[in-house]
Formats: sequence, C-alpha cells, structure tokens
Amino acid sequence: MKTYFLVLCLAVLAVASKPAPFRADSLTISVGTFTSPSAVWHKGSPKHPQVYVWFHGGMQSSKCAKGYEAGGMLVPYLEKSQKENIVVSVSACKENHWLTPTVLKTVDVMLDSVEARFQIQIDTVSLVGVSDGGLGIAGYTLYGKRAVRARLLVSTNLSAVSDARNLSKAIRVRQGSWTFLQGGSDRLYPSNRTMPWLDEFCSVLGAKQCVIHFDNRGEHDWSWWTANREGWIRDFVP
Repeated sequence: MKTYFLVLCLAVLAVASKPAPFRADSLTISVGTFTSPSAVWHKGSPKHPQVYVWFHGGMQSSKCAKGYEAGGMLVPYLEKSQKENIVVSVSACKENHWLTPTVLKTVDVMLDSVEARFQIQIDTVSLVGVSDGGLGIAGYTLYGKRAVRARLLVSTNLSAVSDARNLSKAIRVRQGSWTFLQGGSDRLYPSNRTMPWLDEFCSVLGAKQCVIHFDNRGEHDWSWWTANREGWIRDFVP
C-alpha cells in the first residue's frame, strides 16, 4: 500500500511539473468594413505576460485567414520558457495589406481585446515578421500605439518602406531592438538587394540595437530557419 501511494505521488508530481500546453483561441477582429480572422495563444490566464505579435507573409494573398494559424509557429519556442507569454496574430488580405492604416489598427484592436479578456495591461510588445510580414513590423513600429521591445525579421525586405538611413532616424524605430535573419539563397529577396540596405540601417542604429544574422545557405521560408538556425530564433525568446 505504501509503495502504491509513493508511485501515485510521483506520478502526480510528474504531471504537475510538466508545463501546461498553450491553447489557441480563434476570433475575428473588425475595423470598419474589414474583418480579420485572428488568434491568441496562451497558457491559462496570464498576469504579466510578454506579448508577441506575429505578422505573416503573403500579405496580399487571397487566403484571408492566415492569422488563425500563423502565430502558432512561434509557440514551440515559447513552450519551454519560464516566463508568461502570449502570441497574437491577425490577418492581412488582398488590398488590406500590412502597410494600410486599417490593418495596423486591427493589431491594436486585437491587443485591446486581449487586455480586456485577461484583465491585463499591454504597454509593450515584441514583433515577429516573416517575408513581407516585415513590412507589418515597420508599419506597427511607426504607427502602432504600443511601444516595441524587440523585433525579429525573417527573410524580409524593408526597402519598400523607406531608404535605410531615413528610416533608422525615426524616433520610434530607435526604440527597442532589431534582429534580422537573412539568407544568401533567398529566392524572393536576393542578398545582393537586401544586404546593402540592412548594412546601412544597422550601421546607423549600432551593433547593440541592430543585429544581422546572415547564412549564405539561408532560404526564404521560416521552415528553413527552424531546421537550420533554431538557435538564432531561440536567442530572440528569453
């Protein structure tokens, strides 16, 4: 009987020590006539979470519900964290792309919704963008209502936003860190086009605030970076 009780206690402790899984809740966020399929990933009811906003690629695709799943790609990197974390992602679609005021406002309406649900205050966020999701990071940095603590841009090209030197001088751009993962085998954004812009941008911000991780083998897709440069992604998540 004592042996059985001991085994039972050990089993209970093992279950208790296992981190609770993230759960995903889907919802739609409306701003004017635009409706954005969105999702939030969380563990229970966080009290003091770090909030990550995911900006998906293919911002003008006719697939208008990417926000339901996109942010889930960051969850494996947060599951082992000892800190409370939340991931949110909204959807851009067709003419409602990441640099339109409506979609950028959708991000803040989504964050307002998360605040109300969990009875928390979100003053700062961290941003993750893949491909043209990087434009969402630039847009939110300039026009979002929350301060940005850190940014991770994967296979991106910000030259459409502004020239590097002018963008780097913006006050809000100079707040929070920038980390870029850029590949030499990127089929959409060749390094001979992206790297000169990045080098100039980071030269103005400085090495402590702006870091470029370059892999000559690096491809465009998030899956390549998770398979080959997982450590660089984990460095972004405390």
